[in-house]
Amino acid sequence: MTLSVEEAMAQLGVSDASLTPPERDALDVQGYVMLRGVFDALACTALIEAFERRYVPSHLSSPPRGRDTRHAMLVDEPAAVHACLAPRLLAGAYHLLHRRFILFDVQGRDPLPGGGAQRLHRDWVEPEPPAPMVIVLAFLDRFGPANGATRVLPGSHRLPGGADAFKDAGPVVPGQVVVEGEAGDVLVMDGYLAHGGTRNGTNAPRRNLQISYCGHDVYKPQVPPPREASDAVRYLLGEGV
Repeated sequence: MTLSVEEAMAQLGVSDASLTPPERDALDVQGYVMLRGVFDALACTALIEAFERRYVPSHLSSPPRGRDTRHAMLVDEPAAVHACLAPRLLAGAYHLLHRRFILFDVQGRDPLPGGGAQRLHRDWVEPEPPAPMVIVLAFLDRFGPANGATRVLPGSHRLPGGADAFKDAGPVVPGQVVVEGEAGDVLVMDGYLAHGGTRNGTNAPRRNLQISYCGHDVYKPQVPPPREASDAVRYLLGEGV
């Protein structure tokens, strides 16, 4: 396979117009951006069906998960993998990584009523930035302060300190933002950005896809290519790594 990352992105529909200049600036300065309306209602319905079909009870997960959140394993779910190939998601990942990357993982997460609160943390825990990782949350239900939406600390992707930098942070940190959005919106984050789920104070679901893209040399590929996948898709899923 002789594709470059730029050729693969172009074949998957990524162009200079996939992100606006303000969206690129937000990724650089704030460490995150909200992309509105990436998935329509039909796509969200299909992804919710996939989530519910692939839901795994916490005690049966490997490793076991907290019982306050529902999880779905989606790396071999065609609808979920297809969603991860959306041009605006790929454009955000490429803008942050500036290198060949792979789709490393996709899971579903749904904090139960009263659950979902997380400490402020980084997914990439090395002492210094930058992170060879991008985290994406694709909203399948509405997100907001009432139902446990993610909080982010803008600009924290530029601060050193690794995993311990925010170990003493409480549930409210000066400058934090609790993101809000509708089903179909997507949050793209630098892997070094401090973030965490908040408590779901409603009786409604708050399902999302948790997607991670990583530099191709960081982790071994684990998302199997769909049948009859194009060369560009196979490249993004790590063939030739």
